[in-house]
Amino acid sequence: MNTISCPQCGGIMPYRIRPDGLFACIACGDLLDRRDIDLDGFRVWVVDETGTLGYVSDPIESRERLDEYLDDYLTQPLNSPFEAGTLNAIEWALADILDAMNAGLRISEVENVK
Repeated sequence: MNTISCPQCGGIMPYRIRPDGLFACIACGDLLDRRDIDLDGFRVWVVDETGTLGYVSDPIESRERLDEYLDDYLTQPLNSPFEAGTLNAIEWALADILDAMNAGLRISEVENVK
């Protein structure tokens, strides 16, 4: 998980969730509403077990990439010059899925892609 940090504190201090559902910087108290969290389409925001706000790669997009890379790998001849690159891409897609799962996203959200 990549932590979302407070720009008021120079991007050093993280936001943590409060009981009212808002996020507050742990240093200066700057508030962030969940509706104001704007990530690109390949990332989703999460809250870890300590209440810290962060983001991970979208597990659905990661699963789609994994499926594509596995298809590429299985259709390539053995010892293809692209084999190492494809295996590396598979590793990164799996790492993104595991990162999302470690951040608390349920596996069922990943399994129901297609």
